[in-house]
Amino acid sequence: MKTWTTKDLLYKTFEFKGMVPNSNEWNESSLKWNQPRLIRFRRLNALLKAFELTRTEKQKNNLWTILSGKKKVKESELTKNEIEPFLRGDFIHKRETTEYPRIQELIEKEKSFESDSFNKSRDIYSFYHHLMKYRMEIEKVLGHNSGVLEASGLGFRSAISITAELNNDLYKTVEKIDEMLFEIINPKNLTFKEDTLIKEYGFPKEDLDSIDMDNY
Repeated sequence: MKTWTTKDLLYKTFEFKGMVPNSNEWNESSLKWNQPRLIRFRRLNALLKAFELTRTEKQKNNLWTILSGKKKVKESELTKNEIEPFLRGDFIHKRETTEYPRIQELIEKEKSFESDSFNKSRDIYSFYHHLMKYRMEIEKVLGHNSGVLEASGLGFRSAISITAELNNDLYKTVEKIDEMLFEIINPKNLTFKEDTLIKEYGFPKEDLDSIDMDNY
């Protein structure tokens, strides 16, 4: 039985984002006719719950009250998408007691004055938010050649070879960035057996590999 890690969560999020780039479609109703994408969406929501990355009710209500101009909103609106808040870093603001010593040390290297005091919630959030945006842009670059099944023509083959070589170097940088993101996302270093995810967090039981083959 597979054990799910922070790396799985992050990379599956990037995979889903690549398959469904429009965040307005990150909900059950938009994905209901595409089973592979719907199952991936449900898996991510289960993983976000397990890794304690979903928003509090207070966070949800504050956000949707502002957006809707209403005092109360439907529960379906509050829970339909936890992926965007995760990528944004909203979970950081609810972790009042969590410490990030290595990340704090990295951030404080940029101090210019004594008055530049470290603010855990603000500085960790902005650090994560900017780094995640950069990481998502890199993911696009890394996937630049992914749609190429066969390169015809010498010029095209040469370009594929050069970009693939550059991407191999970029992977080394990505690993360093990912380690910092992992540390912020999962400071407790949690992991979950798949059967635990199924029983306690509603992780889909379907065989996704088989479903992907059927919908190829």
